[in-house]
Amino acid sequence: MSPEALVLGLLSAARATPLAIVYALLLAPHPRRLVGAYTVAGLAVSLVLGLAAVSVFDGSSQSAEQTTARYAVDLLLGVAALVYAAGYVRGWWGARVQSPERGRPVLDGRLGEMLRTPRTSAAALAGAVTNLPGLFYIAGLVAILGTNPSPLNGVFQVLVYNALRLAMPITALVLVTLRPQGTREVVDAVRSFGVRNQRVLVTGLLLVVGLYLAVKGLFGVLG
Repeated sequence: MSPEALVLGLLSAARATPLAIVYALLLAPHPRRLVGAYTVAGLAVSLVLGLAAVSVFDGSSQSAEQTTARYAVDLLLGVAALVYAAGYVRGWWGARVQSPERGRPVLDGRLGEMLRTPRTSAAALAGAVTNLPGLFYIAGLVAILGTNPSPLNGVFQVLVYNALRLAMPITALVLVTLRPQGTREVVDAVRSFGVRNQRVLVTGLLLVVGLYLAVKGLFGVLG
């Protein structure tokens, strides 16, 4: 298993918007069904795209051109992460998670409106949309392909990576099934910490990952 993919999977689990969505779903009358729909839809989209990428871009072949191309992708992703971090600090983009209003979290835009009275279809749609490949996801797939995996090993790594990436909704689903009374308190504590430190956490993660990918890609391309 690629150590880089493991780290990126864990970092992806801390995304603010999915955490806010799961928290909103836990406040609904039937949280297990809603969180389940969100998790299943998110895993379906993320797994299908990841497995397709590993199948199309054969990781078992390590020609000089393919290796250079992967380093070039790392370089582009690193630069993109650094640019996004700069724009996030200046408030140019990034979903804003607001403080709860009467115990209910609010997100900007249409997504926030949908989550005020969530339905199973809306939860599934949110799971699919918020788990489309992003910067960290693409970097994770590049790291997996960089291990020169066999077809079976590639599938295994994609499964592990996606389990880590959706660890938060998976954990919430398990908790709401086994401990329905205490789940909201646990998620509330995690969410409160995330909201208070959102800007520092997001900016810090983007800077660290961006610098790592940019330096790795640059030296790889030049070397």
